[in-house]
Amino acid sequence: MKEIKGKRKTVGIVTIQGRSNYGNRLQNYATSELIKEIGHFPISLILDRSNDPAAKVRDFAKRLVGKYESPREEAMSKERLAAFDDFNKLIQFKTVDYTELRHLRGFDYFCVGSDQIWRFGRFAFGEDWAYLQFVEGSKRIALAPSIGMDNISYLQSRRLAKYMKGFEKISVREERGAELITEASGKRAIVLCDPTLALDVERWRALASPKCTPHSPYILVYLLGSKTNELIQLIDRLSNHGDLGVVYLSDRERPGEPPAGPSEFLSLVDCASHVVTDSFHASLFATVFATPLTIVKRTSDNKSHSNMFCRIETLVNKLGIEHMVYGSSEFELSRSGDFDGVPEAIACEQQKFMDYLEGCLND
Repeated sequence: MKEIKGKRKTVGIVTIQGRSNYGNRLQNYATSELIKEIGHFPISLILDRSNDPAAKVRDFAKRLVGKYESPREEAMSKERLAAFDDFNKLIQFKTVDYTELRHLRGFDYFCVGSDQIWRFGRFAFGEDWAYLQFVEGSKRIALAPSIGMDNISYLQSRRLAKYMKGFEKISVREERGAELITEASGKRAIVLCDPTLALDVERWRALASPKCTPHSPYILVYLLGSKTNELIQLIDRLSNHGDLGVVYLSDRERPGEPPAGPSEFLSLVDCASHVVTDSFHASLFATVFATPLTIVKRTSDNKSHSNMFCRIETLVNKLGIEHMVYGSSEFELSRSGDFDGVPEAIACEQQKFMDYLEGCLND
């Protein structure tokens, strides 16, 4: 921990919570650790909207029109949920009722990020919460949140402009997100890496658990979208037609998947012979661990789910791994393990992230 001038500040972290998604748990942990690293005290906040009439009405309406999605946790085994719970013990949490938001005491700052917490349509979280509308502007920190959309509607752009008025400094996780903010509000947002990239690789390796990692060589296939026939053929080719084992993983546990939590996920990525993924964080960690990587574009029946490549695109461009994106003009399968220049690019992004965070907290 760095020695700081002045008082140690308490920082409330507003982000997506849950017990199913590896990326949001790992970025929540990273944000907490990086705030500690510069001498401050992080508390991750969980918003309780169980008594919110508006939330109940929205859930009822979604059920009525058939758009209600059951929580991912309902599809998960007790073993996987337990692994997520074990990981969450590494993070300090505080639950707040939605009615108490404007009366929260004891916090010097609130930071929002990372992950897709600024993605419009996440009604379960509430835009007032996601955009820190419950606290004065001087206490708001935008720490690489993701809008996670290539395009937004006119009305969404109007709302985005309104929310940006209260932020003195703005950072986001992808180039397209920064463009959308400028187009909507005229304000400039800097593009920072995800906090998981800002934490040193050895810190991640120390956190990894080999409980679910095979002893023999394997390919890790981590997909959040659909598995196309073309992708099946690619996996078959990479496994040498079945000679190499294949471990499948997703954020909705399916039959045959290991009951991996975030720590087990880290080990599975680090030890794989090859990672095939459409996930931002799986791509990021494969790059951090220098695991041979093939990134595929997500396919989904839901257009809003498939239109999210901008997040990965920024990561790819910043780290110079365009040759790992399947179907791109630069793609070369033979270079899936070519990370030349990547450690230097990561170090540059880490410094930029920490400069911004320190500037926000130590002013």
